[in-house]
Amino acid sequence: MPISIRAMRVDDVSAVYAVQAQVYVAAMVEPQSLLLERLQVAPDTAWVAEDEAGVGAYLAGYPSVTGKISPLGADFAPASAANALYLHDMAVAPRLAGQGVAARLFEAATQLARQRSYAALCLVSVQNTLSFWQRFGFEQETMLTPEQEALLATYSGSAYYCLRHLP
Repeated sequence: MPISIRAMRVDDVSAVYAVQAQVYVAAMVEPQSLLLERLQVAPDTAWVAEDEAGVGAYLAGYPSVTGKISPLGADFAPASAANALYLHDMAVAPRLAGQGVAARLFEAATQLARQRSYAALCLVSVQNTLSFWQRFGFEQETMLTPEQEALLATYSGSAYYCLRHLP
């Protein structure tokens, strides 16, 4: 079975949690209950990649506004007047690494953002992924308010708020 990309479902949450636990440092693994709550709040902005072994990667986000950082461990709070798609979390299990899965998940999110006429995609880059995201056209935002800097500090290790403007 080839790798397919589809919308995340409630019955995927335990597999998504397992992928997260494989990829992130322990301090960044968010509870399964929070993953479920986020999916229920923003079900149309979450995708999984699956193969014959099941779910092996995911991307979860929500409608937001540029310049607003989502802290680690917080509920999603979709913006009613969104101008951006906030990509909160993407992880690819080692078994699917190097097969273009991240690019395909990112493309699904980008298509949705364009359909909704959002001005940008935004995210927090963690675990030495800044150069990865830069290859997808993201640029680090360095002019953050003290409040946003404090939210960025909720992430373990170096964290960078990044934006990609959409034409």
